[in-house]
Amino acid sequence: MGKPSNPLISVAILTWNRRNHLAKAIDSVRNQSYRPVEIVVVDSASTDGTSEFIHSHYPEVKYIRLHRNLGCPEGRNVALANCTGDIIYSLDDDGWLASDTLQVCADRFGKFPRVGVVGCNILAPGESHTSSRRDALHHNFSGGAAAMRREVLERAGYYPSDFYRQAEEGDLALRVFEQGYEVLRCHQAVMYHERSAINRNDKLFLYYNVRNELYTVIRRYPWQYVIPAATQKVMTWNLLGLKRMAMHYTCAGVISAMFSLPRLLRERDPVSTSAVRKVWGMKLKSRYPSAGNEVIRLGQGGNMK
Repeated sequence: MGKPSNPLISVAILTWNRRNHLAKAIDSVRNQSYRPVEIVVVDSASTDGTSEFIHSHYPEVKYIRLHRNLGCPEGRNVALANCTGDIIYSLDDDGWLASDTLQVCADRFGKFPRVGVVGCNILAPGESHTSSRRDALHHNFSGGAAAMRREVLERAGYYPSDFYRQAEEGDLALRVFEQGYEVLRCHQAVMYHERSAINRNDKLFLYYNVRNELYTVIRRYPWQYVIPAATQKVMTWNLLGLKRMAMHYTCAGVISAMFSLPRLLRERDPVSTSAVRKVWGMKLKSRYPSAGNEVIRLGQGGNMK
C-alpha cells in the first residue's frame, strides 16, 4: 500500500484549568478541511474537571494527564513527543483555528522543503484578515500558533526544559536555523486568540522573559556575542520594567540568571555565528524597514532567496 498523499498532522494542545476554552480549540481542529488529523491534549494537572470532560465529549482525543504543572515549554515537549504526525501543529488552549489553517500549513511545507516551521497569523476574535499579504521568512514564531515538521524536532531538539514559561521559541528557533531550516510567517494560516485571563500574570511575563533570554544567550551564543547580547537584553528589559513600574521583576530575572550561571556554562551548546547573525539581521529588517526589505521573502519554485 502506497503512502497517503496527505501526511498525518498532529495537533498538540497543552492545557491547564481552561476547560471551556479547550473545547473551542478542539472543535476548531475537528472542523478542519484537512485530513487526516490527530489531536493530542496534555493536561497540566487541571482541577476544573478537564479530564472527565475530555473523556466524555472527545473520546478520540489522545489525552495525557501530568502529575503536576511542568510549565509551558516542558508541557509542550510532552505533547510533541506523543504526536505521531509528520507535521505537528501546536495550538494554545485559548485559541482556535480558521477552517483551512492546517491545509495552508501542509501546502507550505509541500512547496518549500527548507521551511521547518510555519508560524501563523494570530488575530483577535472577529478580526478579519486579508490573504493579499505575502508569506515571508522570519526570525521567530509563536509556540501556540505554529506548525513544524517532525524531522525538525528530531534534529534541532525540543524546547528548553527549565524555562517554565516565555521565550522558549527563540531558543528553539536558533537551533532550527542551525540545522538549515527556515521559519516562515504565513498570513493565510490563521489562529484566533481570545487571550484568556485565566493563569496569566503580566509581571511574571517580564521576569521570565529576561531570565530566559539570558539563559539562551549564555547557553546558545558563541563566546564573542555573549557579553554584548546579555548587556543589550538586560538594558532592554529593565527599561521596559521601569516603564511598567515593575522593574523589581526584571531585576529579579537578571539575578536569577546570574545565580544559574555555573549550570548554564556547564550546559553550553552554542550555535554557529551565522545562525545568530541571521536572527539579528531579520530582527533589524523587521524593526527598521527602511534598512531593507521588511523580511526576507520566499522565491519561486520552492527555493528561498
